[in-house]
Amino acid sequence: MSIIIFPPTIDWSWMKQRPQQLAKQFARNGHIVCYCNKTFEDKPIEEVEENLFVVFNHAKWIKSQFSEMRRRTMDKVIVWNSWPKLVDFIQQYNPDKVIYDCIDEFPQWLPYEEKMAQSADAIVCSSQRLFNRMTREHSNKRIEMARNAYDTDLGLHIQSESDHIYPIDLPKNGNKIVGYVGAWAPWIDETLVKKMKDELEGVEIVVIGPEFGRKFSERKLEGVTYLGIKPHQELKHYIHAFSVCLIPFQMTPTTRATNPVKAYEYLSAGKPVISTNLPECRLLAPYVDVANTRKQFIKLVKKRLVHPGNAQGRIRFALENSWENRAKKLESLLNEI
Repeated sequence: MSIIIFPPTIDWSWMKQRPQQLAKQFARNGHIVCYCNKTFEDKPIEEVEENLFVVFNHAKWIKSQFSEMRRRTMDKVIVWNSWPKLVDFIQQYNPDKVIYDCIDEFPQWLPYEEKMAQSADAIVCSSQRLFNRMTREHSNKRIEMARNAYDTDLGLHIQSESDHIYPIDLPKNGNKIVGYVGAWAPWIDETLVKKMKDELEGVEIVVIGPEFGRKFSERKLEGVTYLGIKPHQELKHYIHAFSVCLIPFQMTPTTRATNPVKAYEYLSAGKPVISTNLPECRLLAPYVDVANTRKQFIKLVKKRLVHPGNAQGRIRFALENSWENRAKKLESLLNEI
C-alpha cells in the first residue's frame, strides 16, 4: 500500500466533492491517506476514519510529521492532484508518483495544465471532453477515464419512510418542490430559474449550496428559496423532499467538460432529473432528461411533476456508479504505476 497525499485544494468539511470522495475510498482500500486542507488552522492532524488523516496546518505537518510518517512506513508516496496550479508546490513531498486528476476546464487553470500533465505519471479524467483533449494533447501519457459517482454513505438510495425527515426550513404549504443542490455559481442559468418561477404555478423552487463567485442575495430572484450550504449528511432529507431535481447550467466551455456529481446523488434517491444540454448528462439518458432550450427544460419539469418515471431504475443506475466502484478501477491504475 502507499501514502496518498491530496494537496490543499478544498477543505475536507466543505462540499463533499471528488477529492474527498476518492480520499475516503483509497483509505478504505488500505492506503494511508493525508488530505490537506486549504484553510490554515493551528491544530493537530485528525484521523477522521481509519487510515484517513486531515491535515490542518500544512506547513508544520510537512516539516515534521510527514517526514516521520514516510520514514516509519517506508511506503511509496503518491500525490493525487486536481489543481494544476499546484504543479510546483507538490514537489515538496518528493513523491514517487504523481497523478493529475483532470476534473475541470476552468480557463484560469489552463496556463498551468501543460506542465502539470507532463510532470504526471498518469492522468485521470472525469468526463469524455477532458479525456479526448488529454489524449490528443498528451498521447505519451497513461490516461484513464473515471467519472464522478454516488456516495453510498449518504443513504439516498434507502427508501424507508422512517429515514425521511422533512427539513424544517423547507416550505410547508403543500406545494411540490423542484430543487437544485450545488454551488450558486456564475454558470447557473438565472434566466432559466426566473422563467421557471414565473411559469410553474403552485410549485416551490429551492436552492441549496454555497455562494461561489456570485451572491444569491444580489440576484433579485423573488420567490426562490435559498437555504445556503448544508452538511453533507443532511442532504438526503432535502433531496427526498424534492419532486424534481435540477441541473440548470449555462452552456460554457467549463460546463461542457463537467460530469455533475449531483446527477448521481439525485438519481440515487430515484428522483426525476432535468438538465440543460450538458454532454455528460446526455450520456446519462434515459435516467436524466436533457433539454435543448429553456422552454423545453420547463416543459420537462412540468411533465415529471405529473409523471415521475422509473425511480427504481434510477436507483440501480446510481448504485452501479458508486465511488466504491470507481475506486476499484483506480486501484488497478495505482498498482500498475
